[in-house]
Amino acid sequence: MKALKEGAVADAEQIEGSSLKANAALKRQVDDIDNLFSEEISAFSTLWNTPFCHGNTEDKHDANDNANDNANGNVNLSVDYGDAQASNRLKFSSLSSRFPHAPENAVSMWIADMDTAPSKHIAHAISAFVSSHYGYQSVDICEVVAARYAKQGADIAANSVVSTASVMAAVDTALKVNTTKGDKVMVLSPTYGPLRERITAQGLKVVDVSVDDISIKETDLDRNITALLDAGSTAFVLCHPNNPTGTVLSEPLQHEIARFCETHNITLILDEVHSEFGFVDTETTANNSAANTRSNTKNTAHHGNNTCAIKPFAIDSQFAQDTIIRINSAGKAFNLSAIPAASYAIIANDELRDKFAREIDSCHLEASPVAKVALIAAYEKADDWLACVLKAIAFNRQYAQALINVLSPTTPYTLGEAGYFLWLNLNQRFVNDTFIEVCKRGVIGVDGASFNAPGYLRLNLACHPSTIKTALLRLFS
Repeated sequence: MKALKEGAVADAEQIEGSSLKANAALKRQVDDIDNLFSEEISAFSTLWNTPFCHGNTEDKHDANDNANDNANGNVNLSVDYGDAQASNRLKFSSLSSRFPHAPENAVSMWIADMDTAPSKHIAHAISAFVSSHYGYQSVDICEVVAARYAKQGADIAANSVVSTASVMAAVDTALKVNTTKGDKVMVLSPTYGPLRERITAQGLKVVDVSVDDISIKETDLDRNITALLDAGSTAFVLCHPNNPTGTVLSEPLQHEIARFCETHNITLILDEVHSEFGFVDTETTANNSAANTRSNTKNTAHHGNNTCAIKPFAIDSQFAQDTIIRINSAGKAFNLSAIPAASYAIIANDELRDKFAREIDSCHLEASPVAKVALIAAYEKADDWLACVLKAIAFNRQYAQALINVLSPTTPYTLGEAGYFLWLNLNQRFVNDTFIEVCKRGVIGVDGASFNAPGYLRLNLACHPSTIKTALLRLFS
């Protein structure tokens, strides 16, 4: 296996050089970081495809290469990426029309997928299924999902699982069966834009609960977290771990929120799709994670290599399970957006689950058989692949932090304890038209305004390290 995709890195350096106006001392500091992390950059570069020169990112293996990889205990993660395959990905498609202010050589770090091919086990499982099955099929994922949660220390009943076509279909359905037009629905803000959109699309009123306020309040001696919540709401849509901040709320805080919702008959709708991407600093416990992910302070990052799944929200609060709808998918963790893999809801309450399942069935929103096959293969056969990807992302988080601390140490940013997003507060750096200015500099992320946070930028770090370096140099040089 190649140690480094030399052509891709060379192109990245060329683009970087054409966009830089950094002084020599700053350039030396960046070079020092690259030298410090040279082994990691070399080791992980083979995993990532890079958009800089699609034709040079091929990493071909013959049967002997694969045999050697397997014999050495390595997971063969490489795949041939040609121009056509990369250009067909939404991440790189029609960028000039999507982002008209961005130049041709802009780095694309916006949509939430990863620049690496999925596990071959999943492709093989899908191929075998579609070549040997036809007509309507019955494929069950309930036992497999329950086993997945058991591996993470969470006990759920297999019969509590309802498959869905997508996470957003599940959220939309959960709102539909639990709210009435005009009701108030809380969201942990900032949050994933489509969650807010589904709330307003159903004629519901969004009530923002600031993740900053909760983080600050949790560190106070005289705290009253529940004072920040709205007892008059019908539901609380909570993305946890948070997208975009990566915030993981402490377990005591999770229990408080769950208790509040149970007391006031508020349905807690949990989007937990980023839960597999846990990055816990060995010197930091979950109990102070919220305080360390405040987006209004700087250097708020956890970059330990202790990767693990984030425990399901309030899973030990038995009193609250009847008011919880937790939603998840194999699609995000195993990079299966092109299929996509099956999503599902876990609902302990029989009456609530039956109502939800009937709505899913009547609208034909159950996951397809192929999507279920993909989920089963991912959960049962692709953990080695996921472990390698998590290690690479853990390094990218560390690398990004090191670069920011040199290039712009006063810029507030958040990585949090989960996810592969860098959440930048650029309000002071680009006072007017922040996102347009960022695009003009050749960096395409997600506008913070879509998360109800104008002046912020979300960057996807699940990519080649040279992409991260180029983007940060363009933003801060």
